[in-house]
Amino acid sequence: MANKLIANGASLQVLLNGIPVGLCTQASYDEDWGITPANVLNYLGPVDYDSQNYSCAINLGTFWPEVPGSGPWPDGGSKTLGDFLPTRSQVQSNNGKPQEFDLLQFLNTATGQIVGQFRKVVLASNGMQISPNSYITVNVRMMSVERVI
Repeated sequence: MANKLIANGASLQVLLNGIPVGLCTQASYDEDWGITPANVLNYLGPVDYDSQNYSCAINLGTFWPEVPGSGPWPDGGSKTLGDFLPTRSQVQSNNGKPQEFDLLQFLNTATGQIVGQFRKVVLASNGMQISPNSYITVNVRMMSVERVI
């Protein structure tokens, strides 16, 4: 059998603290290094660029199941993103801190390789889309202290 040269997105499993998340439809991340120009007097343009800040945003999308908690799902997940969403009162009773995870991973199930790993991940925002003749979907944005892989 020939080796695969390109990773297949359909072979990706999202893991939150080692728990496989089912029914994910998309997973992505964006890092921002907060690049700032070093401008000086009497010189047109910056003399250098430096990182003055860092942020890492992770975006996940999922189908919303009609029967919550009836996993494992066909993709191997045992929970869905909806199982991790807190209410406002839960966040408030947790000193204003939403759900936090020690580790979020993107696992290539075809090879067993971790293709993305994030440390100290916190739920930042979420939303639901409901349309006629369509599935209900949920999007979640998380922030991470750092990407380690």
